[in-house]
Amino acid sequence: MTFQYIVDHLGKPHSWYVVLTGPHVELDIKRKLEQQGFITYVPFDSIQRHWAGRTKKIHIPTITRCVLVYTTNEEIQRIQKEYVILPFQTITALYQSQ
Repeated sequence: MTFQYIVDHLGKPHSWYVVLTGPHVELDIKRKLEQQGFITYVPFDSIQRHWAGRTKKIHIPTITRCVLVYTTNEEIQRIQKEYVILPFQTITALYQSQ
């Protein structure tokens, strides 16, 4: 994200969207979208797992198979060509109903 990009997009409304991914590829998709200039976020939880008598602390995505993207309505069209996109309100409503 460059300073010029931020200046060019100050007047445009941005929203959060959810990019649906495959299993265990959230970080790969996040990196790919960031390389294309998008603002992304993947929340993580730290948990302890036990393997073969050892305990290890690992980080897993809080919301599996999802990458959050903060972008304009026009730019989301570029992402929709490659990924399934949901408005952030849809995910919020799903988690609140549980």
